[in-house]
Amino acid sequence: MAACVCLFCGTNFGNSSFVRRHQQQDKTCKTKYAARLAAKKERRTQQAKELQATLDEIPYESELGQPPVPDPSGDVEEEQIDHDASIPSEPLTDRRARPRWHRSFDPQSGAGATYGPAKTAFELIRDDEILTPGMVLGPFRDDDEWQLAKWLIKHVGHTATDEFLKLPIINDRAKPSYANKADFFDKIDSLPGGVKWQCKVLDIKGDMPDLENDPTGATMRREQVELWWRDPVECVKELIGNPAFRDVMRYAPERLYADKDGTIEIVDEMWTASWWWEIQKRLPPGATIAPLILSSDKTMLSNFRGDNSAWPVCLTIGNICKDTRRQVSAHATVLIGYLPIPKFDCFDKNTRSLAKYRLFHQCMAILMKTLIEAGKNGVPMVCADSMMRKVWPIFAAYVADYPEQCLISCCKENRCPICKVKPNDRGDHAAHPFRDMRETLYLMRRQQDGEKDPAFEEDGIRAVYPPFWTNLPHADIFQSFTPDLLHQLHKGVFKDHLVAWCTEIIGKLEIDKRFREMPDHHGVKHFKNGISTVSQWTGTEHKEMEKVFLGLIAAGAHPQMVAAVRGLIDFAYFASLESHTSITLAGMRDSLDTFHANKQIFIELKGRNNHFNIPKIHSLDHYPFLIPLLGSADGFNTESPERLHIDYAKNAYRASNKKDYIEQMTVWLQRQEAVARFSAYLDWAHPKPSPALPQPLTAASSAATRPSAPADKALTLPSAAGVSSAPSITADKESLVISRQHFSIAKLPPTRPVSASHIGSLEGHNATRFVPALINFLGPSNSRFTPRSFDMFGTWKRISFQLPHIPEIGQRHRTNLVRATASAPANPGQRKAAAPACLDFALVRTGEVNPFTAGTALEGEYELVVSYISLQVVSGLRVAQVKVIFQLPSYYPAKPGLPLGSPLAYIEWMTPLRNPDTLDGYYHLSRSTRQHAPYAEIITVDRIVRNVMLIPQKWGQDKSYLLNSHSDRHAFCLYKLGYMDSLPD
Repeated sequence: MAACVCLFCGTNFGNSSFVRRHQQQDKTCKTKYAARLAAKKERRTQQAKELQATLDEIPYESELGQPPVPDPSGDVEEEQIDHDASIPSEPLTDRRARPRWHRSFDPQSGAGATYGPAKTAFELIRDDEILTPGMVLGPFRDDDEWQLAKWLIKHVGHTATDEFLKLPIINDRAKPSYANKADFFDKIDSLPGGVKWQCKVLDIKGDMPDLENDPTGATMRREQVELWWRDPVECVKELIGNPAFRDVMRYAPERLYADKDGTIEIVDEMWTASWWWEIQKRLPPGATIAPLILSSDKTMLSNFRGDNSAWPVCLTIGNICKDTRRQVSAHATVLIGYLPIPKFDCFDKNTRSLAKYRLFHQCMAILMKTLIEAGKNGVPMVCADSMMRKVWPIFAAYVADYPEQCLISCCKENRCPICKVKPNDRGDHAAHPFRDMRETLYLMRRQQDGEKDPAFEEDGIRAVYPPFWTNLPHADIFQSFTPDLLHQLHKGVFKDHLVAWCTEIIGKLEIDKRFREMPDHHGVKHFKNGISTVSQWTGTEHKEMEKVFLGLIAAGAHPQMVAAVRGLIDFAYFASLESHTSITLAGMRDSLDTFHANKQIFIELKGRNNHFNIPKIHSLDHYPFLIPLLGSADGFNTESPERLHIDYAKNAYRASNKKDYIEQMTVWLQRQEAVARFSAYLDWAHPKPSPALPQPLTAASSAATRPSAPADKALTLPSAAGVSSAPSITADKESLVISRQHFSIAKLPPTRPVSASHIGSLEGHNATRFVPALINFLGPSNSRFTPRSFDMFGTWKRISFQLPHIPEIGQRHRTNLVRATASAPANPGQRKAAAPACLDFALVRTGEVNPFTAGTALEGEYELVVSYISLQVVSGLRVAQVKVIFQLPSYYPAKPGLPLGSPLAYIEWMTPLRNPDTLDGYYHLSRSTRQHAPYAEIITVDRIVRNVMLIPQKWGQDKSYLLNSHSDRHAFCLYKLGYMDSLPD
């Protein structure tokens, strides 16, 4: 996507939104832009007049002939443009596809070069299987026995396994080849194993005298601890050689661009970031890099008794795509060690903290020792594609929370582990020099030798020498810390600080009231009891609060407070994108600038004390640097390591007898991995045929179809990334499904037919203009037929949309529902409370021209065919409330072009979209009226695009609304970034 130029002054801008902002602010360009719009409108009016005679012959699907005259005394603001909606035509061209161009690393360097074919571990197992007649499932007799073994090893403990196998129904009927737990575990242990565990006993000498054993005090107290670890180089061999990762593995860096000229760079996976590209330049030709991603986090093993803890260290590699790395079931992250957690009773309280630092680095140095030689000279490894490569496993990234980052970098906890900012300057949002690894090691070594350097104290360095990262080749520990979205952003800055400040200013009761009164919306959690009573928060709740928080505080708040909240919420959404461009990174920086420019208001309004020297706020300054360096932040989120605590620590601990539990945990884990590995091998060697997909039912009315997306262009080679896949066929539990290209709905209405009078009542759908809208919909050709209030209509509860997979979002949370359910009374007999009506708002395709959305994702080009003449017209999207989804009774007259039984929707229009508000960034809407009544219409459901969330602009009023662009990440990409491919096809 090339840079955009203002047509009036010739100034270059990064994208079209910046051009529009400039044209709204510059007086000269604003005048010329208004004149151009007026001329454009005049041309369209003339074109409409010329076609009017022909258009009158086309059957209409709604009232277009004689629209009611707007009442100037209505409740719509005078400056609000509220023109009539119209039917859009079929699409002409697909402007939605965003092709990608990529550039490979210097071909002469041979990055990721192969050195001939070789056999992976799975292929060796298959060879043994061929050479051993009858051995298909390893030591197990048949598939039933293997499935039982998988279930036992995953869900049943040692004692219970023995009791289960001795049950008469198992012993006498099932008769597995393993009669007791000893036989069972022998078979499990005979499966192809992974990397073996090692144990080293460390003797810690304290600084307190051991008076019990030596009354003279000459002998110091000691404590022995155990370090359990596995060779990380062998673990890398296992990961990079796993055939299950063949299709999600990369061996060389590349650069992605959003434009053919290579001016807008794309960063998502680690191989598209600058770290891999720069390190590849340092290595000899033919080298393959395996970027090591470490993570560690201490966790409690028991919540109710004892103080047993574990400190797992995990490893994965950046060659595997981040979606696979995040999946626990993929086993793309392996445990390489359990760090000891001693009591340190042999140290004085004043030196205990430093002793913890030194023990950590001593243990990590032992664990990482083999990486030094491997990172210097490379190691031949068989890769997932059955090719031999020479691999350099190089430490690249460390995923940890803030206290552990300080521990790893050997800095004090009142300092930044990345830069040299002073403790009292962490809230100033200014650039500070990065920590230098060579300088830090030099100061640490001089401190070890007894030399006193002022810089040592000024930089807040801990006296730990040598740290474990001293000799790691090509490593820079200070640039290896990844953004921590969970602890730093969602929980830290947002929940612990921003929400607390706003609550202090607005009041806890008022905040709770607004959360309770927040409109219900699919995909957004409703805090029906407020937030003050929530005792335990998770990352999910933090992100759910972010979706509505700006709209919640915007009513009556100080403008600077609204701007600060908007800046931080936008920053959180930018940082959470799974694919970045130079434009989104600039947006991230601008959002953070907005927050810092307005944050002083929290002190002035007594929501915060007199400073912002908060480590987590300062850490956000490094996000725009770390993301281009290492890849998008979702690939390094600490939520994944915390999820692994369940498998690698808590479940393993529960399977032990709680004595010497670390050793038992390693045995349990090795058996779990053996079963998972053998199961993956069976899926690879003997894949089960996938069931045939059911054919989609014939559509009752054809939805608008689009031509297939063009293949991605490339600078040197085409890249398939970023092309949206076709939506999968969905199923509805209530009935068979009509499946279109972009929506699904039950084939038949799942509820009993209801009368038109019920649909129009408050107890029903409150569709007050249902019958008049139905008369207009049937049109002049059916003027002799009059709908009655007692006519019965079948209704649907919802219509489902599948939001597209775009690079910024990923595959999760793509279901989008538009609900239209009536209120339901309480039913004490079934213990059901009364349920209010769910009448969602939605984006609806329209044919009218809206100059405010011209050139944005909310406008599209469509083709109008009249008398075999193709004409290009402009249409767009408009918000409406969907109050009922229904079908006409069978005795109603047929409407031309509408098959019998087609689903229809009664909607009430909102005013057309204008420019987003300059303060909160949201579109402001109100209800559209005609002659003091809602502007209602009946449409075919294929005009509905997706749901939208509207938040009342003033609490307690149903008059003006804010269109929430933070309700989901697809909405953010649509309204904030202008990505047209974030809409369903």
